[in-house]
Amino acid sequence: MPFVKYRGANGEWIKLGGGNVRVSNGHTWIPPRARIWNGHEWLNLLEERKITTWEATWSEGYWGADHGNIAHTHYNSLWRHDRLAQGDYQPYHDRFNKSIEHGMAGFDDANMRAELAGARIEKVEIYLHSLHWAYMSGGTAVIGLHNARGWQERFSEVNHGVARVRYYRRDQGQWITLPNWVGDNLRDNLITGITTSADNNSLWQYGIFAGIWDGWKKPKIRITYWK
Repeated sequence: MPFVKYRGANGEWIKLGGGNVRVSNGHTWIPPRARIWNGHEWLNLLEERKITTWEATWSEGYWGADHGNIAHTHYNSLWRHDRLAQGDYQPYHDRFNKSIEHGMAGFDDANMRAELAGARIEKVEIYLHSLHWAYMSGGTAVIGLHNARGWQERFSEVNHGVARVRYYRRDQGQWITLPNWVGDNLRDNLITGITTSADNNSLWQYGIFAGIWDGWKKPKIRITYWK
């Protein structure tokens, strides 16, 4: 990608873009636009490609609908309450619960919006680390989205199953690519985090995922964008 520089007061060359130049549109100050034709397409001279990662700031597991989808802080779960649950392990562990359990993870969405303001999203990925599956050979993570503002007493979800990804063993982490519109919605204040919630009661969709107290295994969002 080409770029433009200007000569600074001390004779140094300073790269335009990256937030250090603004022009007025008559109402507010906005990033400038400058394009060049490379023989095939118009390239924005002032865009920079950035990759930013946000770690989860809160996470929670939730009981199923038969207990009002309330947080695992209520009643005793076999798993620490910050860990994201998914699916129905009945009639094995957590026999107390007789419906599909869930998980939620949230991020510093205000910082995310500020960083992504005006950005063009190239790629959206999440890191989700499985700690347990019903089967030793793994299972399928069903990832959705929420728009909650901070820790929630009850599970909520605005988009179910935006990605389904196979894991092949317990204690396995992986980066998972989500649709680019997820980045657009994070930027535009329509969503604030991710969910885990099974499609059905199949044991292939029963899993437990690392939470915010699990160190480097905690959930993360990584976005590649141009701005």
